[in-house]
Amino acid sequence: MLLVVGATALWLGLTDASLAYVRAALRPALAASGLVLLALAAATLRGAGSAPARPDGRPAGHGHGGRLGAGWLLIVPVLVLLLVAPPALGSFAASRQAPRAGGETGAFPPLPDPVDGAVPLPVSEFVSRALYDERQSLAQARVRVLGFVTPDDGGGYRLARFNVFCCAADAEAYEVAVRGDATPRRADQWLLVEGRWLPEPPLTSVAPSSRRPVLVAEAVTPVRPPADRYEHNLYGI
Repeated sequence: MLLVVGATALWLGLTDASLAYVRAALRPALAASGLVLLALAAATLRGAGSAPARPDGRPAGHGHGGRLGAGWLLIVPVLVLLLVAPPALGSFAASRQAPRAGGETGAFPPLPDPVDGAVPLPVSEFVSRALYDERQSLAQARVRVLGFVTPDDGGGYRLARFNVFCCAADAEAYEVAVRGDATPRRADQWLLVEGRWLPEPPLTSVAPSSRRPVLVAEAVTPVRPPADRYEHNLYGI
């Protein structure tokens, strides 16, 4: 068990596979824990191989002759993780998440400089600025956001992205209603959308809100999913 779990933790810590579960900053700790478990496994095997012999010449121990016990069944979940790795959270999870916790209206910092004619923003920051920025910093700005498609019940779609503070268990979905794109989009398709925010008054309540800001699309480009499908930024905390 130590060998299997340690090797799995080390593999996750050294590859992008861990990004489906934890934020990238935790990868070194995950790899280090894998090394510790492998070292413990090696020490355990050395200790078992050097066990003192009994007076009759046989190795000391309970003498079950290497028979496999039920404890080996604990390896099954690890094998499932390796063979059938679950995907990152997508449109199904986003459409079933409860309304997000409310935020506090205030003055947000200025937008970053445009890149190739548009301001690149995480979806969570776009949503936070649209709902709670009293200065309405998104007004008149052309923005670029990256996310996956969540079909809307009334037609059209929403662009969504999960924001993760620590791991996938605390992921929170942020969604933007996209208008002006007549092309049918499939669920979980990744899109790079450039456009402008449809201004609305900021919310004045800190209660949970299901209101989604509207992004009027001017250019929509299908793209490959990023290596890290989650966002990790202060606006999602």
